[in-house]
Amino acid sequence: MDDGVPSGLWLDESRQVAQWIERDGSVDALELTVGSSLLNPMYLFRGDAPIREFAATFRQPMRLGGNLVGDRFIHAYPYREAYLLDSACQFRVALGMPLILLGGVSQRATMDLAMAEGFRFVAMARAPLREPDLINRIRCEPATRSLCTHCNKCMPTIFSGTRCVLA
Repeated sequence: MDDGVPSGLWLDESRQVAQWIERDGSVDALELTVGSSLLNPMYLFRGDAPIREFAATFRQPMRLGGNLVGDRFIHAYPYREAYLLDSACQFRVALGMPLILLGGVSQRATMDLAMAEGFRFVAMARAPLREPDLINRIRCEPATRSLCTHCNKCMPTIFSGTRCVLA
C-alpha cells in the first residue's frame, strides 16, 4: 500500500496500481502490505526493532557497524492491533476483488473486524511462529489472545530458519 520511503509508492499510487491489477483479472486476491524490506525494514512489522539481533547475523565488520549505527537504518514503529486496517480500508472501497488484511492480526476480534469491513481473508505470521496451534485454539476459544510480544526477534532468524526465539 505504501513503501514508507520518500521515493516509494504511496496509497494513492498503490490504489491505482491495484485497480489496474483488478481490471487485468490476473490475480484472485490481493494481500495488502507496506514497506520496503531493504530501505525501511521494520515499517511493515511494527513493534520493537531488534538491532543487536540483526547485527549478530552479519560477519565482521558489518556486525560492528550494525551495532554502532544500526538504529540509523532500522527504525522502530509502534505496534497496535490491526495497524494496517485503516489504510487497507481505502483499498476495500476502491476494489471489488477479494482482499487479504495483514498487519497486527493476532486475535479473533481482529479477524471478525476484518471480515465485517469486507476483507475475505486475514494473514498472520509472527503470532503463529510463537504458537503454531494458535488458530486451532482461537477456533475452540474465541477469546484466546496471542502470546506474541511483537519483539520482532524472529525477524533475524530468516537467515537461519524462521522461528520465534521466545517459544
